[in-house]
Amino acid sequence: MRGELKLLVFAAGIFILAYVLSLVYELPLYLLILSSSFFTGYSFLLNNRLEKAMRSENKNQFTQMFLGMTGIKMLSSLILLACVLAFSKHDKLNIGICVMCYYMFYTIFEVITWRGKLKQQ
Repeated sequence: MRGELKLLVFAAGIFILAYVLSLVYELPLYLLILSSSFFTGYSFLLNNRLEKAMRSENKNQFTQMFLGMTGIKMLSSLILLACVLAFSKHDKLNIGICVMCYYMFYTIFEVITWRGKLKQQ
């Protein structure tokens, strides 16, 4: 299965899981849509950049790109969380846990995916 299709299936699964959990815990739908869009879009960008870095002559570029993009994702996730917490009237603990779970699940998915790609190469 191609990487983009795997990512879309994963994103749909995470969104469905988050939606089911939002029925139990107080989570606004806009947060789920925003988080899913943000992390899926970022993963597409990360995969595109890493594919280019993997084909590069400089083999250190892949490691630098992966670490740099992961750091940027962490920082932008914290900015996203701060903005949502600042403007939301819902339970802030649930929102924080939701955004950090999205971050964790997508990061684990990316690491597993790229570990498999690098083993094949």
